[in-house]
This record gives sequence, structure tokens and C-alpha cells, in this order.
Amino acid sequence: MADAAGGPPGFSSGSENGGDPPAPLVPDVADTLPGVDTVVRDRSPARVEPPVEPHSDSSTLSDEDLALAATRSSMHEGGGHVQVPPDGTLLGGVYRILGRLGEGAMGVILLARDEQLQRDVAIKLLRPEQLDNAQMQARLLAEARAMARVHHPNVVEIYAFGEYVNAPYFVMQYVPGVTLDTYVHSKGGRLGLDEALSILDQACLGVSAIHASGIAHRDVKPSNILVGQALRVVVADLGLAKRIPRGDRVELAFSGTPAYLAPEVALGRQLDPALLPRIDVYALGVVAYYLLAGRLPFQSTSTVDLVMQHAYQPPIPPSELCLDLPASFDAPVLAALAKEPDQRMASADALREALLDARSAMPAYARTTRVMVADDSPSFRTFLASVLAQALPGAVIETAPDGTAALAAIEANPPSLGVFDLDMPGLDGIALTAAVRKLPRGDFPIIVATGTGGAADWQCLSRLGASAFLVKPFDAGQLITLARALVGVADEQKRKQ
Repeated sequence: MADAAGGPPGFSSGSENGGDPPAPLVPDVADTLPGVDTVVRDRSPARVEPPVEPHSDSSTLSDEDLALAATRSSMHEGGGHVQVPPDGTLLGGVYRILGRLGEGAMGVILLARDEQLQRDVAIKLLRPEQLDNAQMQARLLAEARAMARVHHPNVVEIYAFGEYVNAPYFVMQYVPGVTLDTYVHSKGGRLGLDEALSILDQACLGVSAIHASGIAHRDVKPSNILVGQALRVVVADLGLAKRIPRGDRVELAFSGTPAYLAPEVALGRQLDPALLPRIDVYALGVVAYYLLAGRLPFQSTSTVDLVMQHAYQPPIPPSELCLDLPASFDAPVLAALAKEPDQRMASADALREALLDARSAMPAYARTTRVMVADDSPSFRTFLASVLAQALPGAVIETAPDGTAALAAIEANPPSLGVFDLDMPGLDGIALTAAVRKLPRGDFPIIVATGTGGAADWQCLSRLGASAFLVKPFDAGQLITLARALVGVADEQKRKQ
């Protein structure tokens, strides 16, 4: 998601891939492009749709909402004189522009403050020079519609759609963080196993939610995955997303990023629409390979050569490239990279479960780990303790029915990890986190779980130093991967001190 490249380290998703030409590319033209993270767009022209007038802020925008807004406006001409709104501009009477986050061939990404709801947002605005480009206008609307269909913590959320001096824009969730490729580079080019698995787990959950909404992302890659505070992962940039159609066959346009391109897309095959999500499963397999092996499965300075490798060349098992990677991870990664869609890992959920199973197959090494669980629900305390015992073999799991009892136990013997309920008697999760962080040895990772909290609670907890925020109900796999990752990162930081 190269829009935000060169921008500050906190930015939103939904950015256009920087430097991509607006005209469609065919493979022989793409071969002259530098690098392998360049998006190749559909050969076929998009359906022309007019820009739209402002739409009221809402957490849910339907196709009908967007279509109705679109019909109330007509095509505008002479867009070249329109300027990107300067800092301080108030869009739609609500959004105060704070600065620019990034830009690409189609859109400019702005940071703004929602003065009604008192939250930071990101705004994707069609570039002024693209106002006369019907294809780009249609793409912006299509991206907004795709985002409006998905509601999941691991997918960026759209809030509103509007128009600024004839330039359509949409307002979306602002996610402070960096792209996954930037994050990996900041860690020296390779992540620890459990940290990588936690990121993959959340990415799979996000992509699965996109598929459940009837959409294929079609451009899953590290630069379209954001890593925020406390390893929160969000799948972003639905600029190439496509509704999964009905019918017998669908003809695949040559569209996506060559380094992550599924063979059936590279070869322009016809495909059973039910198999369309497996394009994203393949891309997730490439991302998994990159995180686990420390490099991509196929590499070339030639885009055509790279595409042909994806189409025909078997990948080397990742454990053969990375000798400290257990061989149990080869099977799920290679299954996701199967050349034939009907022989590939069936879904993002299936890949997630297979990676969890591969981690469970590793020998369990007991470690000196103490975990404090604070929750006022006896059944949920039991669930948490059971899952954490599975995640951290040999760990001592201590439980408390409220924050006051938990704080007393922590003062007596600080744990390696804390898992706190947000809403409980005595000290709640926020007060307990604040109290712990004031202790001399209160720097251990903290996961806060809630069934009632929202973005404001997470922002408060993040400022206090909470490490992660899980929304109930969550499954065991989410807690297992997150707990392992946080304890592993904390151990690594201690070794470096």
C-alpha cells in the first residue's frame, strides 16, 4: 500500500499503490516496471459511474446508499483546477483536515479529525487530475462499496462517502501503524515465529471476513496489511476487490501484484466463481512464506519472469531455506501455494487452522512463565486458564475474580503476562492496567478482553500501555497466537537489554 510511503508512521488503510499508472497494464508493459510490488490492473474497463454528493456519516453504508447518492450527481468537467483541500479545511461540516498521509495514482489520503464524534479518521480523495477519468471514479466508488460490506476488527472500516468541489471521497477508519513490509524491515528482515504467526492469524481472520461478505480482495500483500499498536493487524486497500459473481465460470482479468499473483490470474484462466476466494488464499500463502522463511517464494527483476514462476515453478519448501523453521509448516504453506485452485487450501480459515496445528506439533519446551487472569466470570476464567496453559506449556496460571485481587497478587509476584477483563468489579480493566503500569515491575504484556468496549476504550488502554485488545467472543486460536507472540517479544526485548 505504497500511498502512505513517505508519510508519517501513523496512517490509514485504503491507500492507492503509489506510482501505479492509471491505464491498464499488460504483462509485457509491466515487465519494464521496477520492483515487484507494482499493481497490474484489470485489462477490461470498469463500468462508468458518476461521482456522488456528500453522504451522512454512518458506520454502515449499503450498496443502495451509495447508489442513491451516485444518482443525485452528474459527471463534472474541468477537474484540473480543483485542489486538494489544505490543512484546516472543514469537509462536509464535520471533518477537519490535519495533513496528508500519502498518495497514489488514483487517490490522496488525508488525515482528518471528525469534530462531531471526536475521533481521527482518514479520507481518500480522488486526485484532482483524475476527475475526468470515469474509470478512476468508478474504482473509487467500487472500493467504497466493497469496504461497506465488511465489518470486522481485522479489516479497515468505512464511515462515510462525500464530495469536495466535485471530487468524490470516502471517510474511513484511521489505523495508526505501519505496513507489514515496513514492520518486518524494522525488525531486521525476519520476525520471531510466534510473532509472525500472530500476524498471519489476524490477516487470515480479516481475509476470511472479506470472503464471508461475498468479496474477493485480489491484492493481499504485506503493503496492504497494517500492523498497529500491540500487534493489531488490519487488512486494507480494497481498491481491486471484486464481488464474487454467480454463474458457471468467470474470466479472470490480469490484475494484482505480480509477486503475489495466483497462477490462474497470471494465465488469465476461466474459473468457477466459488473458487475466486482462493486467489486470496494463494496470496496469503505467499505472505506466510515471506514471514516464515524471510523471503518470497519466487524472485525476479522481470515481472513476466516472476509471473511465469508463479504459474509453473514449484516453490522450495520454506524449511529448506530457513533451517530453524520446523518442517511442520511446509505442508500448510505449500498447500496454500498449490498451482491449481481446486487443489489449493480451501479457505483463509483452513490456512489459519493449519498454521495453528503446525505450531502445536512443535515440541513443547517448558518455560518459567506466570500468567495472571482477572475476570469476574468463573466460566470465562476457566476458559482463559485452559487456553493459556495450552499456549504456554509449563506456565503457572493464577486467576482472580476482580481487579483488586489481581493487583494484590501482581504486587506480590509480577507475572510474565496479564489477561484482564475490561468490565469487572473492584478495579476494571482500565484502572487495573493503569495501576499495574505504575508498579516497579509492571512492564509485562497485558491483554484486555471485552464484550462491551469500543474504540475509545482501546485508545485509552493503548495510552496506558496495554499490549492488546480482544473483543469477545474470540476463539482459542486468537488468544493462543497473541499470548505466544507477546511473551516471545517481551523475552526478546529482555535479552537485548
